[in-house]
Amino acid sequence: MRLFLPIFLVICLSSCTYLTREPGNPPKIDGIPIPDSKRTVYVQNFRNNSYGIAMHTTLSDLVKQEINYRGRFIQTREKSQAAYRIYGEISHYQQVGALLDQGGQQLSKEMFVVCKVELQKAGGEKIPLERTEIPARIIYSDQVGFMETEGQAQTRLLKILAVRIAEEMERAWYYSIAGKIEGEEE
Repeated sequence: MRLFLPIFLVICLSSCTYLTREPGNPPKIDGIPIPDSKRTVYVQNFRNNSYGIAMHTTLSDLVKQEINYRGRFIQTREKSQAAYRIYGEISHYQQVGALLDQGGQQLSKEMFVVCKVELQKAGGEKIPLERTEIPARIIYSDQVGFMETEGQAQTRLLKILAVRIAEEMERAWYYSIAGKIEGEEE
C-alpha cells in the first residue's frame, strides 16, 4: 500500500499537468483566441502533374487528415463557407535506385516528390508563403533492413509531405492575420 500511494500520486499530478496546459485550439494572438470565422479552410483536391499515378488523391486525403489532427483550422466541405482555401499540385515525382550490391542489383531505392502549394483568402487574394514548392524524400528497401513495398513507402513519403504542407499553411495563415483580429482595438 505504501508503494501504491506515491505511484498513484505521481500519475494524478502528471495528468493534472497535462490537463492544465494550453491546448492550442483555437490558436491565440496576444492571448486573444482567433475567431472561428477566420479559421475555416477548404482543401481543394490536389492535382497531379507528374508520373506518380494516383498520388494526388492520397496526398489530398492525407493533408485533410493532418489539418484535422492539428486542429488549427476548421475544415469545411463547402468552398463558399471557407475563409481560406488550400490548393496543391504534385509537380515532380521521381524514383531511382540508391544502393546496389556487388552484382549490380538494387537493394534500396529513393523516392522524391515536390508539391506546389497555394493559400488564398476567400476573395482570391494569395497569402505569401515561405516556400511555394515543398519537397519530400525517402529511401526504402524491399530486400534489407526495414522492408516495405513501394506502395507502403509511397504512403510514408506522402505522410511526410502532408505534415510539411500543413505546417507551411498554418505558418503563412497565422502570420497573415497576426495583429489583425476583428474587434480588437488598439
